[in-house]
Amino acid sequence: MTTRYRQVKVRVVRVGPHTTHISVPTYAAGQILVPVATFDLMSATGMTRAQLTGADLTATANVDATTDTDLHLHDWQAPAH
Repeated sequence: MTTRYRQVKVRVVRVGPHTTHISVPTYAAGQILVPVATFDLMSATGMTRAQLTGADLTATANVDATTDTDLHLHDWQAPAH
């Protein structure tokens, strides 16, 4: 079985000093928050912690994931303004 990855919309729900929690609507209807390292997310998007709070982003995800760790979120992008 091959893993399918695609770009998905995500929303930053909570930003902490070490861990940020992301809602992925295509996974568990967005009800399970996925933990991501805050520093990694800031580095990838160029956004500050304050800017990340409530932000809508995109990320590449394993669309066949059955657990949050199987999502393998990466290639973060902030929408162009």
